[in-house]
Amino acid sequence: MKYMGSKRYMLTNGLGEALAAEVPKARRFIDLFTGSGAVAAFAATRWDVDVLASDLQKFAVALAASVICRDVVVNDPKTLEAWIGRARARVNENERLTAAKELQEALRKRALMDVVGQCRELCSESGAGPIEMAYGGYYFSPQQAIWLDALRATLPQRHEAKVVALAALIGTGSRCAAAPGHTAQPFQPTCTAGEFLLTCWSKDVVTTVMTEFNEIGRIAAKRKGQASVDDALAVAKKLMEGDLAFIDPPYSAVHYSRFYHVLETIASGTRVPVSGAGRYPPLEQRPISNFSIKSKAASALRDLLQAISSKGARAVVTFPAGNASNGLSGKRVVEIASEFFHIDRETVTGRFSTLGGNRVNRAARQDSQELILTLSPK
Repeated sequence: MKYMGSKRYMLTNGLGEALAAEVPKARRFIDLFTGSGAVAAFAATRWDVDVLASDLQKFAVALAASVICRDVVVNDPKTLEAWIGRARARVNENERLTAAKELQEALRKRALMDVVGQCRELCSESGAGPIEMAYGGYYFSPQQAIWLDALRATLPQRHEAKVVALAALIGTGSRCAAAPGHTAQPFQPTCTAGEFLLTCWSKDVVTTVMTEFNEIGRIAAKRKGQASVDDALAVAKKLMEGDLAFIDPPYSAVHYSRFYHVLETIASGTRVPVSGAGRYPPLEQRPISNFSIKSKAASALRDLLQAISSKGARAVVTFPAGNASNGLSGKRVVEIASEFFHIDRETVTGRFSTLGGNRVNRAARQDSQELILTLSPK
Protein backbone atom coordinates (compact mmCIF):
# COMPACT_ATOMS: atom_id res chain seq x y z
CA MET A 1 0.00 0.00 0.00
CA LYS A 2 1.50 3.32 -1.11
CA TYR A 3 0.73 5.92 1.53
CA MET A 4 2.18 9.39 2.07
CA GLY A 5 3.91 9.59 5.44
CA SER A 6 3.42 5.88 6.20
CA LYS A 7 4.76 4.86 9.59
CA ARG A 8 5.96 1.41 8.48
CA TYR A 9 9.59 2.50 8.44
CA MET A 10 9.34 4.34 11.76
CA LEU A 11 7.98 1.20 13.41
CA THR A 12 11.44 -0.30 12.92
CA ASN A 13 13.25 2.93 13.78
CA GLY A 14 12.11 4.14 17.19
CA LEU A 15 8.33 4.17 17.04
CA GLY A 16 8.03 0.43 17.61
CA GLU A 17 10.13 0.72 20.77
CA ALA A 18 8.08 3.67 22.03
CA LEU A 19 4.86 1.72 21.54
CA ALA A 20 6.34 -1.38 23.18
CA ALA A 21 7.00 0.68 26.29
CA GLU A 22 3.46 2.05 26.46
CA VAL A 23 0.90 -0.29 24.86
CA PRO A 24 1.23 -3.17 27.38
CA LYS A 25 0.30 -0.74 30.18
CA ALA A 26 -2.73 0.62 28.33
CA ARG A 27 -6.37 -0.21 28.86
CA ARG A 28 -7.02 0.44 25.14
CA PHE A 29 -4.95 1.61 22.17
CA ILE A 30 -6.64 4.20 19.97
CA ASP A 31 -5.20 5.17 16.57
CA LEU A 32 -6.88 8.50 15.83
CA PHE A 33 -5.52 9.06 12.29
CA THR A 34 -5.06 5.50 11.15
CA GLY A 35 -4.07 6.24 7.53
CA SER A 36 -2.53 3.08 6.09
CA GLY A 37 -3.52 1.18 9.25
CA ALA A 38 0.09 0.14 9.83
CA VAL A 39 0.32 1.27 13.46
CA ALA A 40 -3.08 -0.11 14.46
CA ALA A 41 -2.15 -3.47 12.93
CA PHE A 42 1.26 -3.38 14.64
CA ALA A 43 -0.35 -3.00 18.06
CA ALA A 44 -3.19 -5.44 17.45
CA THR A 45 -0.94 -8.27 16.29
CA ARG A 46 1.57 -7.92 19.13
CA TRP A 47 -0.38 -7.21 22.30
CA ASP A 48 -3.59 -8.55 23.79
CA VAL A 49 -5.26 -5.16 24.05
CA ASP A 50 -8.38 -3.54 22.63
CA VAL A 51 -7.37 -1.58 19.52
CA LEU A 52 -9.59 1.11 18.03
CA ALA A 53 -8.80 2.86 14.75
CA SER A 54 -10.51 5.85 13.19
CA ASP A 55 -10.03 8.12 10.21
CA LEU A 56 -12.07 10.49 8.07
CA GLN A 57 -11.58 8.30 4.99
CA LYS A 58 -13.33 4.98 4.38
CA PHE A 59 -10.38 3.35 2.64
CA ALA A 60 -8.12 3.97 5.65
CA VAL A 61 -10.66 2.45 8.02
CA ALA A 62 -11.06 -0.54 5.70
CA LEU A 63 -7.29 -1.13 5.72
CA ALA A 64 -7.15 -1.03 9.52
CA ALA A 65 -10.26 -3.20 9.89
CA SER A 66 -8.76 -5.92 7.71
CA VAL A 67 -6.42 -6.80 10.58
CA ILE A 68 -7.72 -5.36 13.84
CA CYS A 69 -11.34 -6.47 13.42
CA ARG A 70 -10.61 -10.20 13.29
CA ASP A 71 -8.72 -12.57 15.58
CA VAL A 72 -8.43 -15.50 13.14
CA VAL A 73 -6.24 -15.88 10.07
CA VAL A 74 -7.94 -16.06 6.67
CA ASN A 75 -5.99 -18.61 4.68
CA ASP A 76 -8.58 -20.87 3.04
CA PRO A 77 -7.72 -21.05 -0.69
CA LYS A 78 -11.33 -21.98 -1.47
CA THR A 79 -12.57 -18.63 -0.17
CA LEU A 80 -10.21 -16.73 -2.46
CA GLU A 81 -10.95 -19.00 -5.42
CA ALA A 82 -14.69 -18.58 -4.95
CA TRP A 83 -14.36 -14.79 -4.86
CA ILE A 84 -12.26 -14.73 -8.02
CA GLY A 85 -14.72 -17.14 -9.66
CA ARG A 86 -17.72 -14.94 -8.91
CA ALA A 87 -15.89 -11.90 -10.24
CA ARG A 88 -14.75 -13.73 -13.38
CA ALA A 89 -18.33 -14.71 -14.18
CA ARG A 90 -19.36 -11.08 -13.82
CA VAL A 91 -16.47 -9.91 -16.01
CA ASN A 92 -17.37 -12.40 -18.74
CA GLU A 93 -20.92 -11.04 -18.78
CA ASN A 94 -19.70 -7.47 -19.31
CA GLU A 95 -20.72 -6.27 -22.76
CA ARG A 96 -17.61 -4.06 -23.03
CA LEU A 97 -15.12 -6.84 -22.27
CA THR A 98 -14.33 -7.70 -25.91
CA ALA A 99 -13.67 -4.07 -26.78
CA ALA A 100 -11.58 -3.67 -23.61
CA LYS A 101 -9.40 -6.64 -24.58
CA GLU A 102 -8.93 -5.31 -28.11
CA LEU A 103 -7.88 -1.91 -26.79
CA GLN A 104 -5.48 -3.56 -24.33
CA GLU A 105 -3.77 -5.37 -27.22
CA ALA A 106 -3.65 -2.16 -29.29
CA LEU A 107 -1.83 -0.11 -26.62
CA ARG A 108 1.67 -0.88 -27.94
CA LYS A 109 0.68 -1.23 -31.59
CA ARG A 110 -1.06 2.06 -32.34
CA ALA A 111 -0.65 5.70 -31.39
CA LEU A 112 -1.04 5.75 -27.62
CA MET A 113 -2.97 9.03 -27.52
CA ASP A 114 -5.60 7.62 -29.89
CA VAL A 115 -5.98 4.31 -28.05
CA VAL A 116 -6.27 5.99 -24.66
CA GLY A 117 -8.94 8.30 -26.07
CA GLN A 118 -10.91 5.26 -27.22
CA CYS A 119 -10.45 3.67 -23.78
CA ARG A 120 -11.96 6.71 -22.15
CA GLU A 121 -14.90 6.71 -24.54
CA LEU A 122 -15.56 3.04 -23.86
CA CYS A 123 -15.55 3.50 -20.09
CA SER A 124 -17.95 6.44 -20.29
CA GLU A 125 -20.72 4.32 -21.79
CA SER A 126 -23.89 3.77 -19.80
CA GLY A 127 -23.81 0.62 -17.73
CA ALA A 128 -20.18 1.02 -16.69
CA GLY A 129 -19.48 0.32 -13.02
CA PRO A 130 -18.40 2.98 -10.49
CA ILE A 131 -14.67 2.42 -10.92
CA GLU A 132 -14.84 1.99 -14.68
CA MET A 133 -16.98 5.10 -15.18
CA ALA A 134 -14.84 7.34 -12.96
CA TYR A 135 -11.32 6.06 -13.61
CA GLY A 136 -11.31 3.71 -16.59
CA GLY A 137 -9.01 5.08 -19.28
CA TYR A 138 -7.27 7.26 -16.71
CA TYR A 139 -5.89 5.48 -13.63
CA PHE A 140 -6.84 2.04 -14.94
CA SER A 141 -7.18 0.40 -18.33
CA PRO A 142 -10.75 -0.56 -19.24
CA GLN A 143 -9.95 -4.21 -18.58
CA GLN A 144 -8.48 -3.44 -15.15
CA ALA A 145 -11.45 -1.26 -14.24
CA ILE A 146 -13.95 -3.93 -15.28
CA TRP A 147 -12.17 -6.43 -13.03
CA LEU A 148 -11.99 -4.00 -10.11
CA ASP A 149 -15.73 -3.33 -10.33
CA ALA A 150 -16.48 -7.05 -10.55
CA LEU A 151 -14.32 -7.87 -7.54
CA ARG A 152 -15.88 -5.04 -5.53
CA ALA A 153 -19.40 -6.27 -6.35
CA THR A 154 -18.68 -9.89 -5.39
CA LEU A 155 -16.85 -9.59 -2.06
CA PRO A 156 -17.14 -12.59 0.29
CA GLN A 157 -20.04 -12.41 2.74
CA ARG A 158 -18.32 -13.84 5.82
CA HIS A 159 -17.01 -10.92 7.90
CA GLU A 160 -13.42 -12.09 8.32
CA ALA A 161 -12.98 -12.84 4.61
CA LYS A 162 -14.86 -9.71 3.52
CA VAL A 163 -12.63 -7.25 5.41
CA VAL A 164 -9.51 -8.96 4.06
CA ALA A 165 -10.88 -8.96 0.50
CA LEU A 166 -11.83 -5.28 0.59
CA ALA A 167 -8.40 -4.27 1.90
CA ALA A 168 -6.78 -6.48 -0.75
CA LEU A 169 -8.80 -4.72 -3.43
CA ILE A 170 -7.83 -1.28 -2.11
CA GLY A 171 -4.18 -2.35 -2.09
CA THR A 172 -4.55 -3.64 -5.64
CA GLY A 173 -6.00 -0.31 -6.73
CA SER A 174 -3.03 1.46 -5.18
CA ARG A 175 -0.49 -0.84 -6.83
CA CYS A 176 -2.08 -0.78 -10.28
CA ALA A 177 -3.08 2.89 -10.49
CA ALA A 178 -1.34 4.74 -13.33
CA ALA A 179 -0.17 7.61 -11.17
CA PRO A 180 3.11 8.72 -9.57
CA GLY A 181 2.52 7.21 -6.12
CA HIS A 182 -0.78 8.57 -4.89
CA THR A 183 -3.80 9.20 -7.09
CA ALA A 184 -3.87 12.98 -7.32
CA GLN A 185 -3.12 12.95 -11.06
CA PRO A 186 -3.04 10.06 -13.55
CA PHE A 187 -0.23 9.57 -16.03
CA GLN A 188 -1.10 11.05 -19.40
CA PRO A 189 -0.44 9.35 -22.79
CA THR A 190 2.46 11.67 -23.62
CA CYS A 191 6.01 10.97 -24.80
CA THR A 192 7.37 11.36 -21.26
CA ALA A 193 4.64 9.70 -19.19
CA GLY A 194 3.24 7.23 -21.70
CA GLU A 195 5.65 4.43 -20.83
CA PHE A 196 4.70 4.71 -17.14
CA LEU A 197 1.02 4.52 -18.08
CA LEU A 198 1.63 1.39 -20.16
CA THR A 199 3.55 -0.27 -17.33
CA CYS A 200 0.73 0.35 -14.85
CA TRP A 201 -2.00 -0.69 -17.28
CA SER A 202 -0.18 -3.96 -17.94
CA LYS A 203 -0.42 -5.07 -14.29
CA ASP A 204 -2.72 -8.02 -13.73
CA VAL A 205 -5.50 -7.21 -11.28
CA VAL A 206 -6.28 -10.84 -10.43
CA THR A 207 -2.69 -11.78 -9.64
CA THR A 208 -2.23 -8.64 -7.58
CA VAL A 209 -5.41 -9.05 -5.56
CA MET A 210 -4.57 -12.68 -4.79
CA THR A 211 -1.14 -11.68 -3.50
CA GLU A 212 -2.64 -8.90 -1.38
CA PHE A 213 -5.34 -11.19 0.00
CA ASN A 214 -2.84 -13.83 1.09
CA GLU A 215 -0.47 -11.29 2.68
CA ILE A 216 -3.20 -9.59 4.70
CA GLY A 217 -5.03 -12.78 5.63
CA ARG A 218 -2.02 -14.49 7.18
CA ILE A 219 -1.90 -12.07 10.15
CA ALA A 220 -4.61 -11.42 12.73
CA ALA A 221 -5.23 -9.40 15.90
CA LYS A 222 -4.74 -11.00 19.28
CA ARG A 223 -8.08 -9.48 20.26
CA LYS A 224 -10.86 -8.20 18.02
CA GLY A 225 -10.87 -4.42 17.83
CA GLN A 226 -12.99 -1.77 16.16
CA ALA A 227 -12.55 0.59 13.21
CA SER A 228 -14.78 3.52 12.35
CA VAL A 229 -15.03 6.52 10.07
CA ASP A 230 -14.90 9.32 12.58
CA ASP A 231 -13.38 12.67 13.49
CA ALA A 232 -10.36 12.44 15.78
CA LEU A 233 -11.67 15.03 18.24
CA ALA A 234 -15.02 13.25 18.55
CA VAL A 235 -13.22 10.00 19.37
CA ALA A 236 -10.83 11.76 21.77
CA LYS A 237 -13.74 13.07 23.80
CA LYS A 238 -14.79 9.47 24.50
CA LEU A 239 -11.42 8.33 25.86
CA MET A 240 -10.93 7.21 29.44
CA GLU A 241 -8.15 7.07 31.98
CA GLY A 242 -5.80 4.26 31.08
CA ASP A 243 -6.25 4.68 27.33
CA LEU A 244 -3.28 5.29 25.05
CA ALA A 245 -3.92 7.46 21.99
CA PHE A 246 -1.65 7.38 18.96
CA ILE A 247 -1.64 10.70 17.12
CA ASP A 248 -0.09 11.04 13.67
CA PRO A 249 -2.02 14.03 12.30
CA PRO A 250 -1.89 15.33 8.73
CA TYR A 251 1.05 17.64 8.05
CA SER A 252 0.14 18.71 4.51
CA ALA A 253 -1.74 21.87 3.57
CA VAL A 254 -3.49 19.80 0.90
CA HIS A 255 -6.33 17.61 2.13
CA TYR A 256 -5.43 13.94 1.99
CA SER A 257 -8.71 13.19 0.22
CA ARG A 258 -7.19 14.80 -2.88
CA PHE A 259 -4.51 12.12 -2.94
CA TYR A 260 -6.65 9.07 -2.21
CA HIS A 261 -10.03 9.66 -3.87
CA VAL A 262 -9.58 6.64 -6.16
CA LEU A 263 -9.06 4.35 -3.16
CA GLU A 264 -12.04 5.95 -1.45
CA THR A 265 -14.25 5.05 -4.40
CA ILE A 266 -13.00 1.45 -4.30
CA ALA A 267 -13.72 1.33 -0.56
CA SER A 268 -17.26 2.67 -0.91
CA GLY A 269 -18.15 0.83 -4.12
CA THR A 270 -20.54 3.62 -5.09
CA ARG A 271 -20.70 5.80 -8.19
CA VAL A 272 -19.33 9.34 -7.82
CA PRO A 273 -19.36 12.24 -10.28
CA VAL A 274 -15.80 13.24 -11.20
CA SER A 275 -14.15 16.11 -13.04
CA GLY A 276 -10.80 17.73 -13.75
CA ALA A 277 -7.45 16.25 -14.67
CA GLY A 278 -7.36 14.18 -11.50
CA ARG A 279 -10.94 12.90 -11.90
CA TYR A 280 -11.88 14.37 -8.52
CA PRO A 281 -15.26 14.00 -6.82
CA PRO A 282 -17.01 17.26 -5.87
CA LEU A 283 -15.47 19.10 -2.92
CA GLU A 284 -18.51 18.46 -0.76
CA GLN A 285 -17.96 14.71 -1.15
CA ARG A 286 -14.31 14.83 -0.07
CA PRO A 287 -13.41 14.61 3.63
CA ILE A 288 -11.65 17.71 4.94
CA SER A 289 -9.52 18.12 8.04
CA ASN A 290 -8.75 21.24 10.03
CA PHE A 291 -5.22 19.89 10.31
CA SER A 292 -4.76 20.62 6.60
CA ILE A 293 -5.92 24.24 6.91
CA LYS A 294 -3.08 26.56 7.92
CA SER A 295 -5.29 28.92 9.89
CA LYS A 296 -6.84 26.05 11.87
CA ALA A 297 -4.13 23.41 12.28
CA ALA A 298 -2.67 24.71 15.54
CA SER A 299 -6.04 25.14 17.23
CA ALA A 300 -7.13 21.71 15.99
CA LEU A 301 -4.08 20.13 17.63
CA ARG A 302 -4.62 22.09 20.83
CA ASP A 303 -8.27 21.03 21.06
CA LEU A 304 -7.33 17.41 20.44
CA LEU A 305 -4.55 17.26 23.03
CA GLN A 306 -6.62 19.11 25.59
CA ALA A 307 -9.48 16.63 25.16
CA ILE A 308 -7.16 13.65 25.60
CA SER A 309 -5.43 15.11 28.64
CA SER A 310 -8.74 16.01 30.28
CA LYS A 311 -9.73 12.35 30.10
CA GLY A 312 -6.57 11.26 31.88
CA ALA A 313 -5.32 9.35 28.84
CA ARG A 314 -1.73 9.05 27.67
CA ALA A 315 -0.56 9.63 24.11
CA VAL A 316 2.20 8.99 21.62
CA VAL A 317 2.57 11.68 18.97
CA THR A 318 4.62 11.62 15.78
CA PHE A 319 5.26 14.67 13.61
CA PRO A 320 8.02 15.95 11.30
CA ALA A 321 10.64 17.77 13.36
CA GLY A 322 10.92 20.59 10.82
CA ASN A 323 8.34 22.91 9.30
CA ALA A 324 5.29 21.31 7.69
CA SER A 325 3.21 22.84 4.92
CA ASN A 326 0.11 23.07 7.15
CA GLY A 327 1.86 25.72 9.26
CA LEU A 328 2.81 23.45 12.14
CA SER A 329 6.34 22.40 13.03
CA GLY A 330 7.90 19.95 15.43
CA LYS A 331 8.74 22.86 17.74
CA ARG A 332 5.16 24.13 17.70
CA VAL A 333 3.78 20.65 18.37
CA VAL A 334 6.04 20.36 21.43
CA GLU A 335 4.91 23.78 22.67
CA ILE A 336 1.23 22.89 22.37
CA ALA A 337 1.69 19.43 23.89
CA SER A 338 3.53 20.91 26.89
CA GLU A 339 0.42 22.89 27.80
CA PHE A 340 -1.43 19.70 28.72
CA PHE A 341 1.16 16.93 29.11
CA HIS A 342 4.50 16.00 30.57
CA ILE A 343 6.72 15.11 27.62
CA ASP A 344 9.33 12.44 27.05
CA ARG A 345 10.79 13.59 23.76
CA GLU A 346 12.79 11.59 21.25
CA THR A 347 13.94 12.45 17.73
CA VAL A 348 14.65 9.75 15.19
CA THR A 349 16.00 9.86 11.67
CA GLY A 350 13.53 8.51 9.16
CA ARG A 351 12.64 8.41 5.50
CA PHE A 352 9.32 9.45 4.07
CA SER A 353 7.72 9.04 0.68
CA THR A 354 6.80 12.07 -1.40
CA LEU A 355 4.63 9.72 -3.50
CA GLY A 356 5.54 11.41 -6.73
CA GLY A 357 9.23 12.20 -6.71
CA ASN A 358 10.78 12.16 -10.17
CA ARG A 359 14.42 11.69 -9.08
CA VAL A 360 15.28 14.94 -10.86
CA ASN A 361 13.65 17.83 -9.00
CA ARG A 362 12.45 15.77 -6.05
CA ALA A 363 13.42 12.33 -4.80
CA ALA A 364 10.71 9.75 -4.28
CA ARG A 365 12.03 9.23 -0.74
CA GLN A 366 13.69 11.94 1.34
CA ASP A 367 15.58 12.11 4.61
CA SER A 368 13.50 13.54 7.43
CA GLN A 369 13.63 14.06 11.16
CA GLU A 370 10.57 12.77 12.95
CA LEU A 371 9.55 13.55 16.50
CA ILE A 372 8.21 10.82 18.72
CA LEU A 373 6.59 12.33 21.81
CA THR A 374 5.38 10.19 24.70
CA LEU A 375 2.87 12.18 26.72
CA SER A 376 1.39 11.76 30.21
CA PRO A 377 -1.36 14.15 31.35
CA LYS A 378 -0.53 16.88 33.82
